[in-house]
Amino acid sequence: MSVALATVKRMRILHTSDWHLGRRLHGVDLTDEHRAFLDWLHALVDERDIDVIAIAGDVYDRAIPHPDALGLWEHGIAGLLDRGARVVASSGNHDSFVRLGLNRHHLERAGVHLRTHLSDIRRPVRIGFDGALLPNADPTPGVSIHGIPYLEPSLVWERMDAARRTHAAVLSTAMERIRARRDSHSPDDRLVVLAHAFVAGSTSSESERDVSLGDVGVTPASVFDDADYAALGHLHRPQEISDRVRYSGSPLPFSFGEARFSKEVVEVEFSDSGAIGKPLITSHPVPEFRPVRTLRGTLHDVVSQSADHEEALIAAELTDPQRVPGAVDRLRAAFPGFIRMSWTRLDEPTGTSAAGSASTAVVRTDEEVFADFHRAQRGGPPPPQIRRRFADALARVHAAAGPAEGSV
Repeated sequence: MSVALATVKRMRILHTSDWHLGRRLHGVDLTDEHRAFLDWLHALVDERDIDVIAIAGDVYDRAIPHPDALGLWEHGIAGLLDRGARVVASSGNHDSFVRLGLNRHHLERAGVHLRTHLSDIRRPVRIGFDGALLPNADPTPGVSIHGIPYLEPSLVWERMDAARRTHAAVLSTAMERIRARRDSHSPDDRLVVLAHAFVAGSTSSESERDVSLGDVGVTPASVFDDADYAALGHLHRPQEISDRVRYSGSPLPFSFGEARFSKEVVEVEFSDSGAIGKPLITSHPVPEFRPVRTLRGTLHDVVSQSADHEEALIAAELTDPQRVPGAVDRLRAAFPGFIRMSWTRLDEPTGTSAAGSASTAVVRTDEEVFADFHRAQRGGPPPPQIRRRFADALARVHAAAGPAEGSV
């Protein structure tokens, strides 16, 4: 007598974050690179039979997105919906929660679930292992996906009744609400949480615009202990905090320093068989759509490498003992993608040009100017705590100039 074996049903979620649509790299438009990433993402969804795309904040680079950025978002979600995937996205500190959440109720009917408001914390996207949405009252086990929008403590801690005005406190309160909702409505669901935060044990890179002071912006990973998987955004370097807490990182490098490490998206697979257990996690490297390179050496040595870097965006760190007249013009002629130049001493580590002798081909970011100043005054790059204090001071200046729209 034969025994029929039950078919194991699976759900595959693709974790990504920090698209920063509309971002420029030292003034260079990245629209083509962003579009290439979205096209690659569409193909990966087909190849891996992905059910859900989870975007953990910073869809846009600005609170008021450029029209090209809006077009990229439309292109991205249209291609995902055409392939039968659902999209769950939460707002980050760069997003305007109002603009990202515009038309969210209409988009929800199409399969795009935007989580941008405080009230959304208790509102999961429940999906069954057959791919259908599960009503709140349905006892069928599935996957509950909660998107926590970026929570600026100074704006929300009192409204949330958080214990302190810190990121850790407001995120802990958010997780308490999520846990209470799951325990009362769907205790057998797998729990996936999207959050945009700086979690203890992670490593930042130079292109994140951190708005934390000291350790008030740091959240312990234990906040997410109740989640079967925490899909994090905010940091651009992909990294594993624990077996269930990960940063996917940004899909493109947004600084020359960031180009030193690879980019990826993270596939998270759940099954409906047996005990909940750990999800199966697979990293998918994102291709390098346009190389971003830093070349170091004398002007002659750097220019001699031009044939190997015709398509790349180039930063040149020149080590000539004396400044060479016309160096910028020669670099521009040699490299179609030349962006910036600096002079650095041979005895300095790569990337540590002194502020007093640095010359750049484009206007640098405030963070880069500050880092060069710190090197010139202190002999090295600013440590993370000093960078965060500078970022906080800079954020206060921007706030005085006009209200920030990327916070809830």
